[in-house]
Amino acid sequence: MKKIFILLMSFISFVTFAQDKAIAYYTLGKDTTIIQHFEFADNKYKTVFIMFTGGITKCEATGTLDEKGDLLQVSSLNYRLGANGNWELTSRGENNFNGDSSIYIAINPQGTIVSRRSFSGNGIVANGMDIASFYTFPYMGFYAPKKIADTNFHRQLSFNGFRKYMVAREAKDKIRIGSNLMGYLVNTIDKKGRLQHIDGVGSSLNIIGKIDREKTDVALLDEYARRKNASGTQVVRTVRDTAVIMLGNTKIEVDYWRPHKRGREIFGSVVPWDRIWRTGANNATQLRLSNDITIGDKKLSKGIYGIWSFLTEAKWELIINKNANAWGTDHDPAADIFRIPYKVEKINEPVEILKITFVKENERKAAMVIEWDIYKAVVAVATE
Repeated sequence: MKKIFILLMSFISFVTFAQDKAIAYYTLGKDTTIIQHFEFADNKYKTVFIMFTGGITKCEATGTLDEKGDLLQVSSLNYRLGANGNWELTSRGENNFNGDSSIYIAINPQGTIVSRRSFSGNGIVANGMDIASFYTFPYMGFYAPKKIADTNFHRQLSFNGFRKYMVAREAKDKIRIGSNLMGYLVNTIDKKGRLQHIDGVGSSLNIIGKIDREKTDVALLDEYARRKNASGTQVVRTVRDTAVIMLGNTKIEVDYWRPHKRGREIFGSVVPWDRIWRTGANNATQLRLSNDITIGDKKLSKGIYGIWSFLTEAKWELIINKNANAWGTDHDPAADIFRIPYKVEKINEPVEILKITFVKENERKAAMVIEWDIYKAVVAVATE
């Protein structure tokens, strides 16, 4: 009992005296998509984010964590950069854990509640709130297990309940974090638990995070944002698209998000070999059928399905899944209906943005074609 008490007190003491201040630069390939300034002490953080996809936006927030590193309270102010170069308030957010659930409310500039969401319990990260309740990566090292191969389990709150979220000590200076929903990232930390680097390639985020502790003035973020705005250049967004074909009286649609290459090696890196891929970005790619079809050599009834892919260097497989509304890397193998092989070939000109199309052969047959980077994958579809 005495030993347990001493260990507990040493853990509490470590977190109590943990402090940090830095700027994190998050990149997708060659594009800087998010900059985060953060200060941490006594289980509390103060943070500012500048986001560069789809315009330039800012989030200013304060938060409190419990002794395990889970969210207790987060307050945020959210802005967009106006045409005049000034920040314009767009909303205020409040995330509070009340003992058995976490409540998030969004309030417009006029003071009206425009959104209210309830989540069971509390978590170390949360979807469906503000970015300050999600990008808590800089603080996780302070709460990580000390012994190599040990794991602490938390929750990732989401619209569909929660997912088990792990923080595992892989090495003296590395922790593996994530969930089936987010995928898994590797954080490099120093002996004080301070974040040094994030490798999220292959996760649903696919970010690289670099830390600067030399230039830590929060005013640098506004300067960066205004320079970016004045340059007239924007970070391209991942857009949603739909591939559609009519075969006889059957309508076939593929609803998907189109990620960019951004100077990265895609297959074998961003999309790792020997792993399930959502065949797009954000939520899983969706297949919608107005009538029964044949895909490859398998019959598929009319309805809505999720499309996943399993890729190895030797073979690619298309997976049809009953769950049409999965997000991120949250693939449920128990819901798989069947797998069929793609016909795969390398192409000469790299494709910058993921593209899914249908190539019609006749009134009853077509090919579904997936192209990205230096690969093209094809599967046959047909109606009766």
